[in-house]
Amino acid sequence: MSSTDTRTVAFMDIGTNSIRLLLVRFAPNHSYTILTQLKEMVRLGEGEFAKQHLQPQAMARAVLVAKQFAGLARAHGADEIIAVATAATREADNQDAFIARLQDEAQLDVRVVSGPEEARLIYLGVASGIHLGDRQAFFIDIGGGSTEVIIGTQHQHSYIGSLKLGAIRLTTHFLPDERGPVPLQKYDGIQRYVRHHAVRTFRELQAYRIDLAIGSSGTIQNLADVAARQCQKRPLQRHTVLTYAHLK
Repeated sequence: MSSTDTRTVAFMDIGTNSIRLLLVRFAPNHSYTILTQLKEMVRLGEGEFAKQHLQPQAMARAVLVAKQFAGLARAHGADEIIAVATAATREADNQDAFIARLQDEAQLDVRVVSGPEEARLIYLGVASGIHLGDRQAFFIDIGGGSTEVIIGTQHQHSYIGSLKLGAIRLTTHFLPDERGPVPLQKYDGIQRYVRHHAVRTFRELQAYRIDLAIGSSGTIQNLADVAARQCQKRPLQRHTVLTYAHLK
């Protein structure tokens, strides 16, 4: 890109629960403008985690949305589409077949990222959009297939971790046929499962100073919205803080 050219780039996140598209125009002075942000629920990981095998219907949904998003990005003049795939894809024994379909049908070269790399990218993205000052934060992102946790300051992380805990993974394991409220006995079982799989991470996190917690992803936003409606009698607003008391 020359010093006088603008450039449009698309970023696509093929997650376990949803696919996201971010379309950005970069100016010569390195400033940028977000042109489009889209999110489509595809539930790629639905029915996968019991046998680590992506289901045909789930793959078809994901490929269709990825193809639509890629077409939209190219129609807006994107000269590059940077696409990554996370937990559902990285754990699937038919990962290669899914990646090949994305290449053939959507003309996408998709990079499958590891859990620690996903955590690092989450940290970089979230930290770039907030002002921490001299505080150290605990970052958490609860996805469909995994949960990423990070300890970091404004400019550097000192701990990254990825847990095999996510909304679709736990639903597949504990609630394959449930509709409506979760029975208390099953809820207790889910809590025990989460504590067992996170006990090592909990111990490691105790060594760090944490001044505040920052959550990203749809799950955190939904929890904050529920808390705002129940405790503050209003919908979630942009600068709402989710307190520990309201979370409980």
